[in-house]
Amino acid sequence: MITSLAQEGRQLARKVLFFQSLITMILACIFFLFLGKYSGISALYGGLICVLPGMVFALLAFRYAGASQNKLVVRSFNKGSKLKFIITIVLFVMAYKSPNLQPLPLLISYVVTLMAQWPIIILVSRVIR
Repeated sequence: MITSLAQEGRQLARKVLFFQSLITMILACIFFLFLGKYSGISALYGGLICVLPGMVFALLAFRYAGASQNKLVVRSFNKGSKLKFIITIVLFVMAYKSPNLQPLPLLISYVVTLMAQWPIIILVSRVIR
């Protein structure tokens, strides 16, 4: 049962990250088609700023499972959260140093990709059960 809970968490994280990546690509294409190359690239940056730290968090958060490893589970979630925050800040700084960056597509893509995780979690978790 413990292992299945951890596997279920990993599976959910993979699906959420997949759909967030898909949303990022769709947004980048929409911005590219309607507003040009630099808007599309900026939207891609925005989505990646959301997805990449999420991947790091998922890798760390679901590394351990079980009551016997309770302290390791808590520690890995804590470490994952901190690292996710730091990576997000670093990626935003790197993106804003990029020439020809369009801030609005970047922020829209970031926010849409970030907020999409909740409906994705609800929909995917119903399918898993």
